[in-house]
Amino acid sequence: MHKRFDHLAKQIGKQALGLSGTTVAHDEIHAEAQYADLRHEPNPARKVERDQLGLLGRLAAVPCLLEIYGHAPSAEEFRACLAKHLAYWQQRARTRRRRQQRKAGKKWVAPFLWIIAAGAPTTLLTKLELAPARGWPAGVYVFGDDVLRVGIVVASRLPRDRSTLLVRLMAAGPLLAPAIEELRVLPPSAPERTVAERILLQLRSTLGHKPKRTPKEQEFIVAMQKSWEDARAEGRSEGRAEGRAETQANAILTVLRVRGIAVPEAARKRILAQKDLHQLERWHEKAIVATSLGDVMGEVSDDRGRGRSAKTVRLAAPKERSGRRSPRVPAQR
Repeated sequence: MHKRFDHLAKQIGKQALGLSGTTVAHDEIHAEAQYADLRHEPNPARKVERDQLGLLGRLAAVPCLLEIYGHAPSAEEFRACLAKHLAYWQQRARTRRRRQQRKAGKKWVAPFLWIIAAGAPTTLLTKLELAPARGWPAGVYVFGDDVLRVGIVVASRLPRDRSTLLVRLMAAGPLLAPAIEELRVLPPSAPERTVAERILLQLRSTLGHKPKRTPKEQEFIVAMQKSWEDARAEGRSEGRAEGRAETQANAILTVLRVRGIAVPEAARKRILAQKDLHQLERWHEKAIVATSLGDVMGEVSDDRGRGRSAKTVRLAAPKERSGRRSPRVPAQR
């Protein structure tokens, strides 16, 4: 791979797969010093982390090489990938034999080669007579069964859903801009954002300082600016709404305090946690004329039990503070 978008694919792949096993970028494959874009050795104990990566995690469930192209690879490029794969397979086989001699009991698994391409290599697919792989999403093709263990992932033919997002980001090319927008709308804690967001922002910063940019680089900067400016605008809007909700909640508590209405801790937390401005406005209107918390909020719970109305809590409060019990009234016969 070469150029900045190739480096982007390596960074995203390494960041995504690093938590679920050993992942090496630009890894040297012996026999004429060949280099794989990514080599991944899955850690069996990290299946949970791998499952969060969608299709990428599934590709990396076994030892594999990943070669990424922002275009449809040619026959020559395919053969170069295949040569690395076979050299790596032999390298692993030699390691296996040495371990057997030392009586190491680790199970050996033959490696897989995954070629991820932004565009469809139509000539390759036709001449190799490849059909969509069973049990895989559309756009995934497998070649050579257990004899070669080679797969081609045509990113442009993958379903446009969250499970394929990281693979489409890595493939880049014309798929990058829409994939960036899909990434933006995910929750901030989404694994895909954790993996890719910082890398994308760093690349935007790097390209922004270049005096001259290629059309692809300029397109990437525009896509990033639009997506992240929209995200910042949404964040500011959400921040303003949260600020209004907090102000309204505090106003309700102030009204209740001025009117001498006790507010248990559970009710106070409920008021402060409410983010619906319409609900807060209704509570505020009721608080102005209320004689008890129940008039404002209905049923609430306090630290001593559930299902008590706010009015009951208020009336019971002086009795509980005094520590006295009401005298028992003998039942009339």
